[in-house]
Amino acid sequence: MFRYFAVYKKPFVPYATSVMRETSSIEKVKRLVDTFANSSKVGIKKKPVTTVTGLLMHLSLIVIIFLLAQHMVFWAYYIPPYKILFPLAIPESSTDGELALTLATSPYTPTPHPFVNDIWGPLTIILNGQYITYLLIILLGIHLGHKFYSLAERLTLRSGDWWFFLLLYIDVILGLLAASHIPNNVVAYDDLLGAHILIAEVLIATLPFTRGFHMFEFYLGKVREWYFMTYRRGEK
Repeated sequence: MFRYFAVYKKPFVPYATSVMRETSSIEKVKRLVDTFANSSKVGIKKKPVTTVTGLLMHLSLIVIIFLLAQHMVFWAYYIPPYKILFPLAIPESSTDGELALTLATSPYTPTPHPFVNDIWGPLTIILNGQYITYLLIILLGIHLGHKFYSLAERLTLRSGDWWFFLLLYIDVILGLLAASHIPNNVVAYDDLLGAHILIAEVLIATLPFTRGFHMFEFYLGKVREWYFMTYRRGEK
């Protein structure tokens, strides 16, 4: 490894000119969207079930991690500017959404951003941590089932894949149990919440060595691909 870094020299790639061809801002945005969507388009054609499941799983996971009210408080503690997103927070359960839809009631205790009057309104009946977590558990189960099927077909699977997805599945279940107060006692809640946080920290600590690191690699790679497709190919 040391010898590789010591003797490696980046090859020189000649370009005809540094003068860029005119490209409109709309075209740049269009190409950026196409760059990110291209892999999904190919996946839907070749493996529609796993691709759609994966897309829904990623969307559910993003909503749970970054928009669930309890998680947003955590992010805002370490990143204070994150508070600007508080109006987008989704509630823990569907209770507030049901009250907003059926009784049009407001909470008795004044709050800066009551869920019954927030930007999502009655949508919180389905757009809440409880229901999205149910969906996420099902989607993760399908994904893990596909992994076991691939293993039965004797396809090569990396240990990092198993480590990340199994820990993620366990962490989601622990978070759901803690939020639902199952079992309903203080000691069990503290233990479940502590285990949920501990596993999340282990996931983050081991992220660079597992499949989970693609959350960084994917976006950086796509931005790089977009840059070369838009600017380098746009040269005269």
